[in-house]
Amino acid sequence: MKKTILIPTDFCIESLNVLKQALLLDTNKELTVVLLSGQLLSDSIVDLMFYSRRKIINSLLKPSFNDAISILKNRFTTNLVDVRIELFHGLNKNAFKNFISAHKIEECYVAKHYVLKKTGNTLDVIDYIRKCNLPVYEMDWLLTQGTSEFDQLETLIS
Repeated sequence: MKKTILIPTDFCIESLNVLKQALLLDTNKELTVVLLSGQLLSDSIVDLMFYSRRKIINSLLKPSFNDAISILKNRFTTNLVDVRIELFHGLNKNAFKNFISAHKIEECYVAKHYVLKKTGNTLDVIDYIRKCNLPVYEMDWLLTQGTSEFDQLETLIS
């Protein structure tokens, strides 16, 4: 059975603990994961003319985040089919519902205590997720604030 889930991310390794917990819960299902970041668009016509989703994502991605995703893909090869990174630019609930529908999202997973870090033009999507009329599961794990990226990667492996 295949299922598409949505997980908000701030492109920090620790935010991927939600993905790890979701994979541990759904071991019998093939999962497509949409990692979502909300980003406000510029008002500049020039910025909009040369808009590139890929450039925005590449500017936010860190090599350690990509390594963490690779670790999870290798660890959960039986049920992790695909991981996609998507941007949401909408400003209302209807825009988010359209996003959910377009990506065929069936469930959402959010962190119970971890707060997504805001940078630059980041848009908080947690409220949209909670109001989207889909099952929303809150994942909980021991927060490792102040630890190195290596230790956070190790947490994903264990």
